[in-house]
Amino acid sequence: MGSMDYDDAAADRLEAAYLGPDVTAQRAHTMRLLDIQPGEAVIDLGSGPGFLASDIADATGPEGRVLGIDLSDALISRARRRTTQHWLRHEKADVTQIPSEDASFDVVVSTQVAEYVPDIDAFCAEMHRVMKPGARGLVMATDWNAMSWSSSDPERMARVMAAFAPHCADSSLPQSLRGRLRDAGLEVTGIDCFPIVTTDWHEGCYCQTVIPFIQGYIRTVGTLDDATLDAWAEDLADLNARGEHFFATFRFSFLVTRPH
Repeated sequence: MGSMDYDDAAADRLEAAYLGPDVTAQRAHTMRLLDIQPGEAVIDLGSGPGFLASDIADATGPEGRVLGIDLSDALISRARRRTTQHWLRHEKADVTQIPSEDASFDVVVSTQVAEYVPDIDAFCAEMHRVMKPGARGLVMATDWNAMSWSSSDPERMARVMAAFAPHCADSSLPQSLRGRLRDAGLEVTGIDCFPIVTTDWHEGCYCQTVIPFIQGYIRTVGTLDDATLDAWAEDLADLNARGEHFFATFRFSFLVTRPH
């Protein structure tokens, strides 16, 4: 995830979110949008713990070629440990400096990564470079500023969200991504929205796993005190216990092709 560093604790939190029912459903939805075919060459930009790349490799079969790249040593290590397909590789690399030849992939995918890339125009240009003419791609990004979350203390909620905002390079990237992709020479063929909406917590749901993720980031940078973060989390639990919890976040997938 671009600008974020992952120690083992942060990697554990990320994996918990990725394995929960909400993100598992999101991953299945992404696979339907990608429509991966046997034998295709696919690159996953910012492949993280490797769950999507593994699903893609299952779809391409051994006639295919799948590459996942990420900057996090901790996440690459985990992805490599769980990889069973010999046609799937994970490498450490920057998504703005992809270690692949021009026009070498049938499909390029990147989920929940672009908003963490400081130079998004270089990211889009690299996508275009490695796509074969006629290739297709998908870039998914969250508009963090559009998140909706119930709170009995809106002012404190606003302070927590403001402290969390710098965890990515552009917290409202979907608002400008279409133009960025088009400027890089790609044709945007569609925009899909995958909502995650929760009115009650359940084990592994996204809003449950994102709370320690937010707390962990803010504690690391030290922009809010522990008492404020603890009170914020306790309020969310209290609202849920009273049946007044509401959480919604929106993931936007931009579907692209590289013109012939």
